[in-house]
Amino acid sequence: MKFKDLNPFKKIRQIAKGVAGIFSIPFGKQVEKSISNIIDDKATIYDNKIDKFYNDTHIGGGTHRHFDGSHTPLQMWEKVKETLPNDSNLEELKNYFLSLFKDLQTPMGIPLHNIDNKQSYDQIASYLSNNYAIKKSWLLDFQSVNLSEIFGATIGVVALFFGWKKHEKEEFAELASSLILAGAVSANPFLLIISLVSWAKSYSKNKSNKKFKKGTIKGFISMGSFIMTASLFSSPVLGLIIGLVVLIVVKKSLNKIDISLIYDWLNNQIKKYGKIVFDVTGISNVTKKFRSL
Repeated sequence: MKFKDLNPFKKIRQIAKGVAGIFSIPFGKQVEKSISNIIDDKATIYDNKIDKFYNDTHIGGGTHRHFDGSHTPLQMWEKVKETLPNDSNLEELKNYFLSLFKDLQTPMGIPLHNIDNKQSYDQIASYLSNNYAIKKSWLLDFQSVNLSEIFGATIGVVALFFGWKKHEKEEFAELASSLILAGAVSANPFLLIISLVSWAKSYSKNKSNKKFKKGTIKGFISMGSFIMTASLFSSPVLGLIIGLVVLIVVKKSLNKIDISLIYDWLNNQIKKYGKIVFDVTGISNVTKKFRSL
């Protein structure tokens, strides 16, 4: 069998979409919980220093990592260095990564930046919830990252990198749009930003290409049907199974209909809601850096 017959790049695309889809549904949330104790999470003196503000004030409740000024990667490092006056640099480094991994393995993960004014943030979150149906929990989740999200984003980056081929416009557009939707639903900031920028960069060169449009629609509808169906069932496992069945049926049906009519509408929705989310979460500058690459 020839190497090209194995089509490894197609397998990578399938794995990336599969992982992204699974972590966008209730079954994926169960997986996240199951890996939340990979290592012993017993608190050390360094952990106590990192959590000192919350333990003293209890501000923020279950979402305190976003507001306590101690849990972003840089802030956590500062707290670790402040813990003991005479520990070695190696000891500090070891305990920093240990504390970081303990938080990353939990579903809550670690915040990418600290929210200094909780009251103002709550007002903005309420406005977005009332006017754009963007949940506060999703907004906080989108500003943090955990182990499963890093894993999913890494596979997504690999798939997008190897999928960037001129003769595979439809396949690339389908992959990117699938990952955009999965990243948005699962509130995975890395996956959403990378896939959205990748799609936008390809769009600027292929906006009139029929295969690119078709791939974009197929990606959104296929991933959307899977996530929607799998999320309807109280049993995560049953939801996963039924979701896969619906996905297969939808993908077969998409090959028989003209889907170009919905392309412009979907494109406008991406621009509209993407700008709102990126501006509010303070990560719009990150996308500018990606575009300049």
